[in-house]
Amino acid sequence: MTHPTYKDDFNDEIDLLELFQLFMDNLFLILGLSILGFIIAFGYTTFLVDPTYSSESTVFIQPTVKENQVSASDITTNQKLTTTYTEIAKSNTVLDQVWPSFKSTLSKNQIRTALTIKSIGDTQIISFSATTTDPELSMKLVNRVVNVFMMEVKKIMEIDNLTVIDKAQVNEEKVGPNRTLNVVIGTMLGFMLGVGIALLKMLLNRTIQTRYDAEKLLNLPVLGEIHYNE
Repeated sequence: MTHPTYKDDFNDEIDLLELFQLFMDNLFLILGLSILGFIIAFGYTTFLVDPTYSSESTVFIQPTVKENQVSASDITTNQKLTTTYTEIAKSNTVLDQVWPSFKSTLSKNQIRTALTIKSIGDTQIISFSATTTDPELSMKLVNRVVNVFMMEVKKIMEIDNLTVIDKAQVNEEKVGPNRTLNVVIGTMLGFMLGVGIALLKMLLNRTIQTRYDAEKLLNLPVLGEIHYNE
């Protein structure tokens, strides 16, 4: 079994020192590109990306009530129905009826992208939300989808057991874009670009600059150095 020698440890140390020196030699390049990435990400997010707004509505699947009581089996059945109802809400049948009301502002694909429809945990509640660049448009889109969905369920399932808990309201609070996240990503990309350029410069530079470069290239120890000062 071989053990690492002092020379191996020394070379590893030199490699780390070289990397540190590489970073220091290109410090202004790396910092400059990091700052540039920060500025580009901040400017793009602030001035070029439209803010988005979201509105939400919730629908409850009512269990059958007999003698002021609800059976556990009805609750379980309705919980399983949420998956079926969610798929109906996402169907082209619903979308084709919703789109004509918004065709002047949104395409079918944009409506599909804007909508988020999901069941809430193990409950009998389905959540409908829409995210667009207009808070009033988001509200109208959600409410229209919910209305069409409820009519389709009544027609397809031949059952009327849906109730709107919360109707969508205009929400003026922005939900996007995430400026902080974008700025962090932009800064990190700038930093990595700077490090990449520094490493590329080092790999392309075939000149001998230090005694350690000579030792590695010739595999011989350096016996002496002559320092030169301009």
